[in-house]
Amino acid sequence: MIIINLGSSIVTYTILIALVVAGWQRGFRYMLSIALFMTIGYLLTVQGGDFVVGLVNRFYSNGPKLFAFALGRDPASALALPPLIPDNFQAPLLLRVLVFIALLAVGIGYAWPWEATLKPTDKAQTMRILGLLIGLYIGVLGISAISTFWEAAPESLNRPGLVTSALNGLPNYAPIIPSVIGAFFILLIVIILLRFDRVFRPDPPPGAKK
Repeated sequence: MIIINLGSSIVTYTILIALVVAGWQRGFRYMLSIALFMTIGYLLTVQGGDFVVGLVNRFYSNGPKLFAFALGRDPASALALPPLIPDNFQAPLLLRVLVFIALLAVGIGYAWPWEATLKPTDKAQTMRILGLLIGLYIGVLGISAISTFWEAAPESLNRPGLVTSALNGLPNYAPIIPSVIGAFFILLIVIILLRFDRVFRPDPPPGAKK
């Protein structure tokens, strides 16, 4: 009988290696969109805790007052609504997970002005190395986010199985995430300063006029 142990660092290394390889193959410009939106998602839903939940509840509760103000009426005469998201164990966490996934999907699915995918024949060594680093950055943030969400999940989901073993084995990089995000933005600033004239458009093909 073959026993697969996913509780060790196998899953972590697999995720990191896969994203590093993807960054090397696709290049910096493609990975940048994913990294930016994953950073926003991490800051809002992981680092910010229930910030998104509180924001949604405040807008919903004060909706009648805002509507009355827009119609030129006295906002004080409008009654506030009860919170849209109940203060229980599952609902706030579910919203945070959904917002994180939605932002990540925007980063992956939308074609941004600066976005371009390297071809196998391209020799853009710098773009590949930067893509490799951004892939590693995405992996660290993603693993930390999944680990944080899983730690906050209800105990009823923690059932024996391969998926549970894999999730339990993921490390949480929360203590170093602020430094990692800071390094990411410093890298972006340096790249923008060095390549200001070509930040939002792909590099021309070899032999073309720049």
